[in-house]
Amino acid sequence: MKKIIGISGLARAGKNLFCDIAIQELNNRGYSAKQYALAYFLKKDCEQFVKEKLNLNVFSENTEEKSIFREFLVWYGGVKRKQTEGRYWTSLLYKEIEKDPSDIVLVSDIRYAQYLKDEVQWIQNELQGKLVHISKYTVLSDDTRKYTEPPNEHERINDPLIRGLSDYTVEWMDVSSTSNNTIKMKECVYLTDIVNKCLDKII
Repeated sequence: MKKIIGISGLARAGKNLFCDIAIQELNNRGYSAKQYALAYFLKKDCEQFVKEKLNLNVFSENTEEKSIFREFLVWYGGVKRKQTEGRYWTSLLYKEIEKDPSDIVLVSDIRYAQYLKDEVQWIQNELQGKLVHISKYTVLSDDTRKYTEPPNEHERINDPLIRGLSDYTVEWMDVSSTSNNTIKMKECVYLTDIVNKCLDKII
């Protein structure tokens, strides 16, 4: 039976990084795995409009370009959620998951539990999947942890709720600042070990 893993957490917490490592480690264990994002379907819905009206690429990785239409995507995504009580984007993704032959599917952007059958409930109740919440922190000079701050009020409100509903929590240190290759190798082992411990509980 196909296993579903939803990933939640603040922006820049490392959700995609978790998925990248998890897929590699699952492959090493003999499982096929694939990552999906609900945001892909949002962008796909808006692709033609953004191209025709703004002459921009909705899939651009350019931060400056993305900032131009980000609020529009948030607005449109919210409208479709309200119209369907949170079902519009999950219904589009479910069609893809049904066709996917992978043993394990990871959904990298679970953000809402506002409605009765919202994203969290869809993962946990309908798909019988597990939800992983990720937090990232830096270690201060006094050895205390400073966690990544929510980038906006929306995430400040929603993230604690999603964390409370998650099946597993992952907390890892921000290891992105160094350029030392030796340290980077140790950090890679550190991150992989954390992901594997989480996978051990799920698989």
